[in-house]
Parts: sequence; C-alpha cells; structure tokens
Amino acid sequence: MSAIPSATVGVKINDWHEYINRFDVENAEKCKAEVEKMIEEMEEDQDLLLYYQLINFRHELMMDYLYPSDSSKKLETWEYLRKSEGAGQRLTKLLEYYDHFFRGMYEFKNGDYISAINHYKKAETKLSRVTDDIEKAEFYFKMAEVFYHMKQTHVSMYYVKQAYEKYKKYPTYKVNRIKCHFVIAGNFDDLNNHKKALVHLQIALEMAEEIGNELMQTFAYLNMGNSYNRLNSPMAMPLYHQAVKLAKKTGAKEIIQAYYDLSLIHFQNGEKIEGRDFFKRAMKEVEAFEDEFFIKLLNVVKALFIDTASRKNVIDALSRLKNEKGYPYFEELALVAAEFYTRNRRMEDSIYFYNEMVCAQRQIQRGDFQYEV
Repeated sequence: MSAIPSATVGVKINDWHEYINRFDVENAEKCKAEVEKMIEEMEEDQDLLLYYQLINFRHELMMDYLYPSDSSKKLETWEYLRKSEGAGQRLTKLLEYYDHFFRGMYEFKNGDYISAINHYKKAETKLSRVTDDIEKAEFYFKMAEVFYHMKQTHVSMYYVKQAYEKYKKYPTYKVNRIKCHFVIAGNFDDLNNHKKALVHLQIALEMAEEIGNELMQTFAYLNMGNSYNRLNSPMAMPLYHQAVKLAKKTGAKEIIQAYYDLSLIHFQNGEKIEGRDFFKRAMKEVEAFEDEFFIKLLNVVKALFIDTASRKNVIDALSRLKNEKGYPYFEELALVAAEFYTRNRRMEDSIYFYNEMVCAQRQIQRGDFQYEV
C-alpha cells in the first residue's frame, strides 16, 4: 500500500484548524482522530509533523478553555487568546505559513498550478517566521517545481538556486540536492540547452549511485533519455530501457512515462510493431497505477498512430489536455501530430495542428497573468 501524500494530510489539518477556530469541538475531535490515523500511514515529512504539533497545541488550548479539568484554573478569554496567538502573533503567522504551504502542495498534486502558486505566494509573505534553513529550502524548491511545470523557466531557476544553496550546506540532504539538479535540468531542456541539462543529470545520477538510491537513479535515467531524445540522439533508447529496468525493481510509477516515451519514439520512427508493444505495456501499467492523466496521453497516441488518425478523433483526444497540467503535453503532442500529417502529406491537417501547438504555447505563457494580486 502506497504512503499517503503529506499534502493530503496537510489539507486535513487545515480543516481541523478551521474547526478549532470556530470552537466546533465535535468536528475538531473527529478531524484530529482522522489526522492522527493518516499520519501513521503518511510519507515522511518533518514540516508536516511540525504543523501537526502546532495545531495540536491549539486544540489542547481550546479544550482547556472550554472544558478545564480544574474549574478554578479555567482560562480567561484574554489568556486563551494570548496563548493561542503566541507572543506578538508569531504562532499565528507560522500557522498561516503552513496553512498556505500545504494547500499549495495539495493544489500542485492535483494539477491546479495557478492555485498552488497563489497559496505559495501567500506562504512566502510569512516565510520570515520560519527559522529553519531546511524548511526554507523546501519552500524554495516547491516554488521552483511549480514554476517549472508552468514553464516560467527563469522564475523557477531563481527559486531552485536558493533551494540548492541552502541544501548544499548540509551533507545529509543529498536527495534534496539531486531533486534540485532535476529541476535545473528540466529548465535547461525548456530553454533548448539540452547539453547543459545533461551535465546536471549526470551529476544527479552519480550522487544517486553514491548513496544507493535506485528511485533517484530511475528519475535520472528517465530524464537523461528525455534530453537525448530532444537532441534526436540514439542514446535516448538505452537510457529509457535502463529506467524501465530500475522502475520494475523499485516499483516506481515512472515506468509509465518510460513506456509512453518509448512507444512515441517507435511510432515516430515508423516502427509500428514496437510502438504498439510499448503502448500496450504503458496501458497495462496505467491500469495498475490507476493513472487517469496518462490515459489521456495514451488516447492521443492511439488516435494518431493506432486508429484511423482522423483529425476529429485526434482533436477530441487532445481536448482533454486543455488545462494547466495538460497544456505542456498538449503542445508536445500537437507538434507530434503536425509532423505525422506532414510525413503523410496531409498538409491541411498538419497546418491545423501546428496552429494548435502555437495556441497551447500562448496558453502556457498566459499562466503568469492569472495569479491573484
């Protein structure tokens, strides 16, 4: 059974916090029990545990205020407020930070990147209340990650540099530094500087091998395969296969991405038998992991390369990617479709999908205008 994402637990803690603020004891107690059960099955996250401790403190204060064990020691309203707010409202500001930080993580996980950025930006206004260097590094990394997915490349680079500078002060945080190299490499790929991307991916791979982290090695091989594929290099194929080998060993969900990319490469090379083989493998893993997003991607591949390649069917499949998470893939697959129709001398269809690719690029670029002021 997979671990519960800390962002999901963070949102449940936010709900708990709201019940406490409303003095809704029944729902606060119920939410507290749910949170404690979820934490037992949650992925490791020290920030989330600190947030839990802070809200638990507020919960205990509420209970002492409403139901004191010794009526002679009942908290006065002013005393309750002083304790719950903390000196100079420091505790309140810290709680606001974690509230927005975990809401941002939750929205990011659900692919709502604009909402994620809005919450992260609100958290950033309270970041001065966070004193731990690693917690700040984690915040900067999350900002870099979401801006990378929104293709706001230079903003992402700004934040990932800050995260990396903090992580490198602490030798034990090698995995975090590896993840920074992945984001840096992804940004260089978006800038079409694939050779620089590969430099960072090679560093990440060597670090992952040094600490024996096979999951990080899987990511490194997968990302290196992507960079070489963008260079139209035959080096891509063996790297994807190495990623598959490690993903099978570790049970990593990224095996779907590897099979999807291999399928697409073979189809684009006119190798239909191999393309169908990896398409079937990808579909099998998609069903096992219940990944709805990759079903959408594979449906585009199916409409274009396996079915009749009618423009209508490809448009229908692509339309399901018209959202914040999907637009970067929409852009890529629209280009794949345009090149496919060019090879098959269907120039009207080709021009249509080139235009769709440009429209997707504009949608991605417009993302920065949708943030709350």
